[in-house]
Amino acid sequence: MNNTLKTQKQENESLKMKLLNPENNTFDAIMVDLTHRCNMECANCYIPNREIPDMDKDKLFEFVSKLPNRTFVRLIGAEATMRDDLFEIIKEVKNLGHRVSLTTNGLKLGREEYVIKLKEAGLRLVLLSMNGAIDNEVYKILDSGKYATLKHRALKNLLKHKFIVNTGTIIAKGVNEKTIKDQVDLMCDYADVYNVKIPPVVRLRTIATLGRSMGNDHTYNFADFKKVVCSKLEIDEQYMQENKTQEIVNNMEGYVFKYKNVFIRLVDWAVDDEGVPDFGNEMRGRITENWQIAPFFHHVKENEYGY
Repeated sequence: MNNTLKTQKQENESLKMKLLNPENNTFDAIMVDLTHRCNMECANCYIPNREIPDMDKDKLFEFVSKLPNRTFVRLIGAEATMRDDLFEIIKEVKNLGHRVSLTTNGLKLGREEYVIKLKEAGLRLVLLSMNGAIDNEVYKILDSGKYATLKHRALKNLLKHKFIVNTGTIIAKGVNEKTIKDQVDLMCDYADVYNVKIPPVVRLRTIATLGRSMGNDHTYNFADFKKVVCSKLEIDEQYMQENKTQEIVNNMEGYVFKYKNVFIRLVDWAVDDEGVPDFGNEMRGRITENWQIAPFFHHVKENEYGY
């Protein structure tokens, strides 16, 4: 092993074990698992245990109050919209001086009044999972239900009300490659219809073998993954390179490139020897059961079926 790789490995080993108190946070974003409840049963859920109690709201507010100002707080689940107090949580995190986003399957966002309440609470950034674009048969395989109509409505409602939107799509080999162009075209069309000022982002990623996973048979290596995306969008890798706007670092292979009026973010969730995506990165921290912050994916891997 050369010295550079050895140093990187040592840094990764050090980071893997790092636990931080909130006032000492150095992660780019804090992932907040508000609940382990969900209204879907996805084939690739990384936290499949539904028996864990919801995160205590008052303890969360105390924790967030100690974070450095303007920390990026990402509200996730299982499915965060299962919480009846989600609007209150969004408001308080904002009031405490932080940026906030919501990651959701979007089923409840199919109702326009729900999206309006999110906006009134102060939310502006939403990551919406869409593994099947407009194909119900794909949703049945990956997400255990025919959700195309609700997902479609959720995306439309978010862009109509001027949210900053990222869609997240897990590409499972042999299952949903055919939906890549549909997903991108859908985002492009809505961005045009609603005259979106901040280009939305289509996130395409490979499968991570964590929790309830379809396994390695459905996982692409990144070189093949890029070729599939190019094929479906009828572009080549030179186009990706010429329109690249951001390199994804921190041991995750991938990048962001402009396509028409949207951005496409390709991410390889390949795993290291311990089965952990983006090993050693400083991007995501996760609140532990003791109200400290741990590297997100390491904590998930060590607690796949609960804290």
